[in-house]
Amino acid sequence: MRLSRRTALVIVLVAATAGAWFLVFGRPVDGAYAATRSAAHILLIGASIGQDWRLAQWPARTGNSGYTAESLAVWEFDKSPAVDDVLLRPKRPFRLTRSGIRGLFEAPPPVPDIVILKECSSYFPRELTSAEAAFAGWAKQLRGRGRTVVLATVVPVTATRSARDPGKQQSLRLFNEWVRRHAAEQGYAVLDLEAAMRDDSAEGYMRDAYTSGDGSHLNAAAYHVLDETLTRTLSRADQAVPAR
Repeated sequence: MRLSRRTALVIVLVAATAGAWFLVFGRPVDGAYAATRSAAHILLIGASIGQDWRLAQWPARTGNSGYTAESLAVWEFDKSPAVDDVLLRPKRPFRLTRSGIRGLFEAPPPVPDIVILKECSSYFPRELTSAEAAFAGWAKQLRGRGRTVVLATVVPVTATRSARDPGKQQSLRLFNEWVRRHAAEQGYAVLDLEAAMRDDSAEGYMRDAYTSGDGSHLNAAAYHVLDETLTRTLSRADQAVPAR
């Protein structure tokens, strides 16, 4: 059945009005909802690693019943829009898309207690001064709103992939060195993915046993190692999870 232009316009206006209302007022988080938040919620802002890792299943896989987890895929270096969206929670921004309209009728997204910021090797090499400033800014923004921040290092690439993409491995390793320094200076925890995945060479390439085949993405064996790495990182973190 085809809708008339006038009917379609009315639907769009109603959806836009509802979205604007939702953005301003949000969906209430009543006491019953808050009471269900007995576990600390982890949110990873990253790209393919969050999806392939199946982070939502990490608590069950590892027996970490004190946590829930999710990943938010962002397919570019700039995480600013994602950070802004996360800080709106439990409200959500309205976008005039099918998923945006569907979101009006879904439960509110959980407010994360712990946010992991992660970049991908795909975004290197790049100019590092502005990249570091942006990364530091997102972390500061999240901490300023009471979130526990964990900075992740970038997973290295294999030697073969590095030879094919000159400058990538060197650039991301310099960025990782800065991540560790900045975390130490500011008191952030570090999820050191590079340390977990690299080989013993001076260049610190990804171990061939951990690649899915392209020298950049990870396989099941690698994610098993990262399950344990995340557990250790959270157990060592000396930052208190913000009160809900």
